Amino acid sequence: MKKLILSLLLFTFSIGFAAAQNPAIRDFIREHRKGEENMAIKIPGWMIGLASEVGMLASDDEEEELIFSLASEFGTMRLLTFDNNDFNAHQDIKYLLKALETQHEYERWATVRAASGEEVQLTVRLKGDEIREIVAIVSDPEEHRTFFGHFRTHLSADELGEIMEGVLAEN
Repeated sequence: MKKLILSLLLFTFSIGFAAAQNPAIRDFIREHRKGEENMAIKIPGWMIGLASEVGMLASDDEEEELIFSLASEFGTMRLLTFDNNDFNAHQDIKYLLKALETQHEYERWATVRAASGEEVQLTVRLKGDEIREIVAIVSDPEEHRTFFGHFRTHLSADELGEIMEGVLAEN
Protein backbone atom coordinates (compact mmCIF):
# COMPACT_ATOMS: atom_id res chain seq x y z
CA MET A 1 0.00 0.00 0.00
CA LYS A 2 2.88 2.36 0.81
CA LYS A 3 4.37 1.74 -2.63
CA LEU A 4 1.06 2.59 -4.29
CA ILE A 5 0.69 5.85 -2.34
CA LEU A 6 4.32 6.78 -3.00
CA SER A 7 3.89 6.01 -6.71
CA LEU A 8 0.75 8.17 -6.90
CA LEU A 9 2.47 11.06 -5.13
CA LEU A 10 5.49 10.82 -7.41
CA PHE A 11 3.26 10.68 -10.48
CA THR A 12 1.24 13.69 -9.28
CA PHE A 13 4.35 15.78 -8.67
CA SER A 14 5.95 14.79 -11.98
CA ILE A 15 2.83 15.84 -13.89
CA GLY A 16 2.89 19.19 -12.11
CA PHE A 17 6.52 19.80 -13.04
CA ALA A 18 6.00 18.70 -16.65
CA ALA A 19 3.02 21.01 -17.06
CA ALA A 20 4.84 23.96 -15.50
CA GLN A 21 6.75 24.80 -18.65
CA ASN A 22 4.95 26.61 -21.43
CA PRO A 23 4.56 24.19 -24.39
CA ALA A 24 5.21 26.87 -27.02
CA ILE A 25 8.52 27.81 -25.39
CA ARG A 26 9.48 24.19 -24.74
CA ASP A 27 8.86 23.22 -28.38
CA PHE A 28 10.74 26.29 -29.68
CA ILE A 29 13.79 25.45 -27.56
CA ARG A 30 13.70 21.76 -28.49
CA GLU A 31 13.62 22.56 -32.18
CA HIS A 32 16.20 25.34 -32.22
CA ARG A 33 18.82 23.69 -30.02
CA LYS A 34 19.48 21.16 -32.80
CA GLY A 35 22.64 21.86 -34.73
CA GLU A 36 26.37 21.85 -34.18
CA GLU A 37 26.77 25.41 -32.90
CA ASN A 38 23.38 25.75 -31.21
CA MET A 39 23.13 25.57 -27.45
CA ALA A 40 20.39 25.60 -24.81
CA ILE A 41 20.89 25.74 -21.05
CA LYS A 42 18.59 25.86 -18.07
CA ILE A 43 19.73 27.61 -14.90
CA PRO A 44 17.70 26.78 -11.77
CA GLY A 45 16.38 29.67 -9.70
CA TRP A 46 18.21 28.66 -6.53
CA MET A 47 21.53 28.88 -8.38
CA ILE A 48 20.69 32.34 -9.70
CA GLY A 49 19.74 33.48 -6.20
CA LEU A 50 22.96 32.13 -4.74
CA ALA A 51 25.12 33.71 -7.45
CA SER A 52 23.38 37.09 -7.12
CA GLU A 53 23.87 37.11 -3.33
CA VAL A 54 27.58 36.33 -3.74
CA GLY A 55 27.83 38.99 -6.46
CA MET A 56 26.21 41.65 -4.26
CA LEU A 57 28.61 40.85 -1.40
CA ALA A 58 31.68 40.91 -3.66
CA SER A 59 30.76 44.04 -5.61
CA ASP A 60 31.91 47.56 -4.72
CA ASP A 61 30.17 49.22 -7.68
CA GLU A 62 26.59 50.50 -7.22
CA GLU A 63 25.65 49.63 -10.81
CA GLU A 64 26.82 46.05 -10.38
CA GLU A 65 24.89 45.79 -7.11
CA LEU A 66 21.73 46.94 -8.90
CA ILE A 67 22.24 44.33 -11.61
CA PHE A 68 22.79 41.60 -9.02
CA SER A 69 19.70 42.86 -7.19
CA LEU A 70 17.70 42.49 -10.40
CA ALA A 71 19.14 39.02 -10.97
CA SER A 72 18.10 37.95 -7.47
CA GLU A 73 14.49 38.52 -8.50
CA PHE A 74 14.71 35.92 -11.27
CA GLY A 75 13.73 32.30 -10.93
CA THR A 76 14.58 29.61 -13.46
CA MET A 77 16.19 30.88 -16.67
CA ARG A 78 16.29 29.12 -20.02
CA LEU A 79 18.81 30.44 -22.49
CA LEU A 80 19.22 29.46 -26.12
CA THR A 81 21.48 30.59 -28.92
CA PHE A 82 21.19 29.32 -32.48
CA ASP A 83 22.47 29.91 -35.98
CA ASN A 84 19.84 31.63 -38.13
CA ASN A 85 21.05 29.73 -41.20
CA ASP A 86 19.82 26.45 -39.65
CA PHE A 87 16.20 27.67 -39.48
CA ASN A 88 13.75 30.18 -40.85
CA ALA A 89 14.43 32.23 -37.71
CA HIS A 90 12.34 35.30 -38.52
CA GLN A 91 9.23 33.22 -39.24
CA ASP A 92 9.79 30.89 -36.24
CA ILE A 93 10.11 33.85 -33.87
CA LYS A 94 7.01 35.44 -35.36
CA TYR A 95 5.01 32.21 -34.78
CA LEU A 96 6.34 31.83 -31.22
CA LEU A 97 5.43 35.38 -30.23
CA LYS A 98 2.01 35.07 -31.83
CA ALA A 99 1.35 31.82 -29.91
CA LEU A 100 2.52 33.35 -26.65
CA GLU A 101 0.38 36.45 -27.10
CA THR A 102 -2.80 34.75 -28.34
CA GLN A 103 -2.78 31.49 -26.38
CA HIS A 104 -0.72 32.10 -23.24
CA GLU A 105 -1.60 35.65 -22.07
CA TYR A 106 1.75 37.30 -22.87
CA GLU A 107 1.97 40.98 -23.79
CA ARG A 108 4.49 42.50 -26.18
CA TRP A 109 6.28 45.28 -24.35
CA ALA A 110 8.92 46.28 -26.88
CA THR A 111 10.33 45.67 -30.32
CA VAL A 112 13.50 47.65 -31.02
CA ARG A 113 15.58 47.67 -34.18
CA ALA A 114 19.06 49.15 -34.09
CA ALA A 115 20.69 50.90 -37.03
CA SER A 116 23.12 47.98 -37.24
CA GLY A 117 20.21 45.61 -37.92
CA GLU A 118 19.94 43.98 -34.49
CA GLU A 119 16.40 43.42 -33.33
CA VAL A 120 15.32 43.04 -29.70
CA GLN A 121 11.87 41.80 -28.72
CA LEU A 122 10.53 41.77 -25.18
CA THR A 123 7.33 39.96 -24.21
CA VAL A 124 6.04 39.46 -20.67
CA ARG A 125 3.31 37.53 -18.89
CA LEU A 126 1.66 39.37 -16.04
CA LYS A 127 -0.34 38.00 -13.15
CA GLY A 128 -2.06 40.87 -11.44
CA ASP A 129 0.53 43.60 -11.06
CA GLU A 130 3.49 41.21 -11.12
CA ILE A 131 5.66 40.26 -14.06
CA ARG A 132 5.76 36.46 -13.87
CA GLU A 133 7.66 35.56 -17.05
CA ILE A 134 9.86 37.47 -19.47
CA VAL A 135 10.79 36.35 -22.98
CA ALA A 136 13.63 38.30 -24.59
CA ILE A 137 14.82 37.62 -28.14
CA VAL A 138 17.84 39.31 -29.71
CA SER A 139 18.49 38.70 -33.42
CA ASP A 140 21.84 39.72 -34.88
CA PRO A 141 21.86 39.54 -38.70
CA GLU A 142 25.60 40.30 -38.95
CA GLU A 143 26.50 37.30 -36.79
CA HIS A 144 23.58 35.23 -38.18
CA ARG A 145 22.65 34.32 -34.58
CA THR A 146 19.64 34.65 -32.38
CA PHE A 147 19.72 34.72 -28.59
CA PHE A 148 16.59 33.66 -26.72
CA GLY A 149 15.94 34.01 -23.00
CA HIS A 150 12.98 32.90 -20.89
CA PHE A 151 13.01 34.15 -17.30
CA ARG A 152 10.63 33.46 -14.44
CA THR A 153 10.27 36.26 -11.91
CA HIS A 154 8.03 37.95 -9.37
CA LEU A 155 8.79 41.60 -10.16
CA SER A 156 6.29 44.42 -10.26
CA ALA A 157 6.55 46.81 -13.17
CA ASP A 158 7.44 49.55 -10.66
CA GLU A 159 10.31 47.47 -9.22
CA LEU A 160 11.67 46.77 -12.68
CA GLY A 161 11.36 50.48 -13.52
CA GLU A 162 13.23 51.50 -10.35
CA ILE A 163 16.05 49.09 -11.05
CA MET A 164 16.35 50.17 -14.68
CA GLU A 165 16.20 53.83 -13.62
CA GLY A 166 19.08 53.20 -11.22
CA VAL A 167 21.14 51.49 -13.93
CA LEU A 168 20.47 54.28 -16.43
CA ALA A 169 21.26 57.00 -13.85
CA GLU A 170 24.72 55.47 -13.34
CA ASN A 171 25.50 55.74 -17.08
